[in-house]
Amino acid sequence: MSRIMGYTELKRMMEQKLPQKRFLHSLGVAETAKMLAERFSLDPEAALICGIYHDSYRYISAEEALKEIRMYSISIFKEEEENENLLHAPIAAYHMREDVGPVPSSYIKAVRYHTLGSKDMGALGAVIYIADYTEPGRKHLDDEERKRIYSEPTLEGMVRYIIEKQNVYFKAKGIANAAITDELYDFLLKGGRFEK
Repeated sequence: MSRIMGYTELKRMMEQKLPQKRFLHSLGVAETAKMLAERFSLDPEAALICGIYHDSYRYISAEEALKEIRMYSISIFKEEEENENLLHAPIAAYHMREDVGPVPSSYIKAVRYHTLGSKDMGALGAVIYIADYTEPGRKHLDDEERKRIYSEPTLEGMVRYIIEKQNVYFKAKGIANAAITDELYDFLLKGGRFEK
């Protein structure tokens, strides 16, 4: 594909590809990401595209995902290998340029790291990570908690707060956090900033 597909065209494609519930989630992520992008002086079209596309391979089977990972030598994390619900992120990132067009690497990173986060995900990645957690259809948050997250003055503060909330939940469930998420949290605690 010689051009980047526009948001409207990509949205139509995702509406056909995804079940209705997942499409509505992706729509919510896209719209939330656009709001965050505008707030933090990032490209709103990039946020819309990454938001609507981020779960495009959510329904790939574990068998097919692992086959593609081996075939194309896609790098994955231990936690992704152990949890098939996380495999869609590396697969979507791998296919993004063939599906959407010659997108910048910032788009690929945003889609790649939307589940576990990464200190290398960049500001656009942080926007998608936050939007995936806070979009209005998510039932684990109420409006007050959303306002609390959005009250943070920086993307870094929002991501840090989300990880802290997840850490409390994971500890209660006896789930270990992903090493890459711990690395991201340490990066933020030390004052790290996402690349624009």
